[in-house]
Amino acid sequence: MVDPHKKTEGYCKGVGYWECVEASVDRVLGGYGHVNDVDVKGNEAFLKTLFYERYCNEVDLVKPTSHFLEVAHETLASRKLMSSDMHKATNFYYVSLQDFTPEVGRYDVTWIQRCIRQLADDDFISFFKRAKVGLKLRGEAN
Repeated sequence: MVDPHKKTEGYCKGVGYWECVEASVDRVLGGYGHVNDVDVKGNEAFLKTLFYERYCNEVDLVKPTSHFLEVAHETLASRKLMSSDMHKATNFYYVSLQDFTPEVGRYDVTWIQRCIRQLADDDFISFFKRAKVGLKLRGEAN
């Protein structure tokens, strides 16, 4: 069992690191500046098994660092991806994933990349239990 003090300290160090990182695609992806085509195609192939026409009309973002959310908000607003009827970023949650509780029955799919490996095992399991409750009846947690 993980010492709760050490776990909290580890999360604080992780958030502290990201608070000092520039909020750009290049920095978030560790200097690669773009997402690998294989990764994108694999994600699209998976999503096509769930959704036939559009992937998602709304996307909510969850981040423990405010400047990442601010830049995402500004970038999406400038591309009119916050007001489009077809696709839009709806909510920007300034909270760590281990503390995020989705609204009951809100989501068709829960999509998490990269950050999930930062959670301690017990927080990982707890989050997925909460994410399951956040899914609509036919939703998928992946």
